[in-house]
Amino acid sequence: MLDRMPLSDALAAGLRWLYETEQPNDAWMQHLGQSIPVADNRSLTFAPSGANQLPVIAIEVSWPTWRKGPAGDLVPGNPLAPNELPRLAAALEQRGFSVRSTWNGFPAHSGSVGLARPAHHSQYAAVERYRAGCREHPARSVFCECDSWHAGFTRAVRPLALISA
Repeated sequence: MLDRMPLSDALAAGLRWLYETEQPNDAWMQHLGQSIPVADNRSLTFAPSGANQLPVIAIEVSWPTWRKGPAGDLVPGNPLAPNELPRLAAALEQRGFSVRSTWNGFPAHSGSVGLARPAHHSQYAAVERYRAGCREHPARSVFCECDSWHAGFTRAVRPLALISA
């Protein structure tokens, strides 16, 4: 089991995976990306093809809680801090990754950063193969349960595999 790591280490590992790791030509990855657990009840998710088909990095509360808000509705009980999303964007800029935009963040449980530079071409291609759906059962699209469909996910290189290797 991988221990939760400092956010800066997870960010470095995720960026290496996103920009330097080649995915096999017969692998696919779900469009929501891959997560790395970090300290302080957080995780970072790296999606090679998100907004505008460019990478998105999300910071999320790993175990969110809810409470009643002033209007009686449910609101996050342990949201991101007001400075967490801006700090993540600044850390990316300091590492040389231009930020196109950010969204969500405080007072929500998650916030996202859209990057300007495309991910490694094979990362993008793996997501596109996922979006195309099962080749053996096209009518089932991405909801297929066959062995061939599941095997494509197994062949994908995940960021956690690189960290523990």
